[in-house]
Amino acid sequence: MSVMALIGGQWGEEGKGKFTEILAEQAKVVVRYSGGGHIRQPVINEQGRFNLQFIPRSIFNNKVITILGAGMVLDPKRVVEEMEALVGNGINLKRLFISEQAHLIMPYHPLFEEQERRVYGTPIIDTLGSGLGPAYADKVSRIGIRVGDLIQEEQFLSRLSKTLTVKNDILTKVYKQEPLNLREIYQQYLSYGRAMRERIFDTRLILQKAIEDNHTIILESDQGSMLDLDFGSYPYVSNASPTVGAACIGCGLPPSVIKASLGVFSAYIIRSQTGPFPTEMSKEEGAPLVSFRSQDNSRGGRRATNPITGERYRRYGWFDTVAARFVAQLNGLTSLAITNLDALDDFKIVKICTEYQVYDTNVRRFPSDIGTLKIATPVYEELPGWEAPTAHIKSFDELPANCQNFIKRIGTLVGVNVDIVSTGPDQKDTIVMRDPLRPINMSRVMGNYG
Repeated sequence: MSVMALIGGQWGEEGKGKFTEILAEQAKVVVRYSGGGHIRQPVINEQGRFNLQFIPRSIFNNKVITILGAGMVLDPKRVVEEMEALVGNGINLKRLFISEQAHLIMPYHPLFEEQERRVYGTPIIDTLGSGLGPAYADKVSRIGIRVGDLIQEEQFLSRLSKTLTVKNDILTKVYKQEPLNLREIYQQYLSYGRAMRERIFDTRLILQKAIEDNHTIILESDQGSMLDLDFGSYPYVSNASPTVGAACIGCGLPPSVIKASLGVFSAYIIRSQTGPFPTEMSKEEGAPLVSFRSQDNSRGGRRATNPITGERYRRYGWFDTVAARFVAQLNGLTSLAITNLDALDDFKIVKICTEYQVYDTNVRRFPSDIGTLKIATPVYEELPGWEAPTAHIKSFDELPANCQNFIKRIGTLVGVNVDIVSTGPDQKDTIVMRDPLRPINMSRVMGNYG
């Protein structure tokens, strides 16, 4: 048996989905254990083009059980739409299961999110207008509605009636909005429940059985670890906990079963949220990346909205090993994967942040307080660029020497080996130096890429 946690190591957009597909080839079960509803890169394969916000890419492997875990917050309308699109393209959903403990986004949640952002000026982190924040707040307040409620009609009506009475009171009296109709919501959500009924299950039992039968399980996070609600740069964080520690809670497994953890890092940082960003590139430095991504539709992704101008934008930064070391330690990473190398192919110099300067002191730990992070200045180590194409290369030895040095240096500075390098969006564009699902030989030397 091998249970691996797969996380994003930065602020999202690292390209975790590809590795979910790759690792699923060796797995019996794949679980997404947190978050939900964030816009992702489109999936393009022989079955068609899919925009999957909730369902992991393991769904395309008909030998793998795919689970939407208890730690997720689901918009049932979108989940049903994704299911219908998959079925319409010939994808069998018999091995898809949705945790009955997962919470639901209700119609009042996006309305509350919009008003709270207007009143409190809350940071732009999660997908705008999705209602994730208020849904998580209801979960913690113990007034949330869960997937399992949709197939218990009387219970659902009772819970919805009580909650909507209070929500409408706030909407009308505080936010001066029109009240929502109980009957309409009830009937609409019952239809979602009927569409998902055969897929709703106590998914913890599936995982328990998989462990008993000594199967491999992949636990996939949502978003990047630097957006963790507790350990990220609060308040510029997600509502979810996209860390390895949260995997146990989000899917219902004991911590002792997780034997490996793979952190996916982009060769440069992509950030689509507001908040402090020590290694953020200047407009001139980041111009080649803007041009590269605008020409490369396969890397799509989402863009944040500037709260002042309303402009859609994406932020770029140099690789930050201060933050990466923090993520590696927080999550107990056993392997690193590097993506998006080819975007740096034309750079004469590539930079790696090794520490921060705070006033007259150099620090190597990631600050826990936002005030220090805001004034932190990156200290860079400059390496010669490789100025040669890396896309679609299949062997580490075939990479340009300077690119190899860049990858090795990241592993050395972070303190965890880079075991996988992605050289393109397709599964075949992957260099595997060591299978991250294999037990680690603790005596192996850092930087051994033979």
